[in-house]
Amino acid sequence: MENKWMLRAVFVLAVCLTRNLTSGHGDRTSLDSNKTPHSPDPKEKLEGSRNESFEVDSMVTLLCTSRKIIWSEMIYVIWKISLKEKNCSIAVAVNDPDFNTCQDGKIIISKGGNYSLIIPHFSTKDEGNYTCDVSYHAGGYVETIYASAWAGPEKTGWLEVKGGHTFAVCEVQSFPAASIHWETPWNFSLTETHSSRDARGVFTVTSRLQLPQNASHKNLTCVATDSHSKWSETRLTHFKFIDNSVKWHFILLGVCATCSIVTLLTGLYIMREKVGQLSVFKKICCSSQICQPPKEEKTPQPRDTEEVEPYASYVQRVNSIYNSSADLFNA
Repeated sequence: MENKWMLRAVFVLAVCLTRNLTSGHGDRTSLDSNKTPHSPDPKEKLEGSRNESFEVDSMVTLLCTSRKIIWSEMIYVIWKISLKEKNCSIAVAVNDPDFNTCQDGKIIISKGGNYSLIIPHFSTKDEGNYTCDVSYHAGGYVETIYASAWAGPEKTGWLEVKGGHTFAVCEVQSFPAASIHWETPWNFSLTETHSSRDARGVFTVTSRLQLPQNASHKNLTCVATDSHSKWSETRLTHFKFIDNSVKWHFILLGVCATCSIVTLLTGLYIMREKVGQLSVFKKICCSSQICQPPKEEKTPQPRDTEEVEPYASYVQRVNSIYNSSADLFNA
């Protein structure tokens, strides 16, 4: 009897323990399901790399990361630039002053939580590695971008005659340099190719093909190829002779314009000389008039009455004598 009670007690205890374990496991499963995905350690930085290609002379915007980070969460952004000719850095920080050791127009702009590097005129000298190091309160990113340049192709073709031979010329401007070959209806060809490079780093490859005597240029094809992904092959099939005739109407126009200018300048010079002579003569006349002392105006002298009225004066004297004689006899 006691053994039965003991077995029952053990069975009840086992059932209770089984229920408690089951409940605890369910609670743990519920907690695990409510956990958020693992977030990176604030000191841990995600790393990445990519390749990008840009056209020469274009304005380039290098985006560091697609994640938008507001300025209040930001600590710093550093662009480390490694080029063929130099290494430099550009940085902005919340608690430190900004600095830019590139001094070639590259700047960092912040727009909508993105911190991008601006290259105003991308050239072959700007090819290299651009590493963006972003640190913010929740973590950070390190992104390395290899930027390469490409240009063209810009192709031109013409025909020219030198030394009694006709040449077809094919010229291609591109970066990297293009390879040129000809497709002709005849089996052999004499070609001459040379290359040059401008200040931007763009190559100009020129190929000259000597045509056989009495050969037609209508079936010629210049083929330019390049291993760059932006363009692989381009063809040129239209060739025309260069107009080397002298433009006589432009020459006559230049001569007429030169003669007109010379005539005008000569007339102005002659007029200037005449005006100068007149001014000198005027100065001499004026100076002579100024040097001569002014003439003194003589005051009119009173004339003798007898000179003016001789008869009246004579009659007056005779009358005075006659009156004096009459007064004497009357006395």
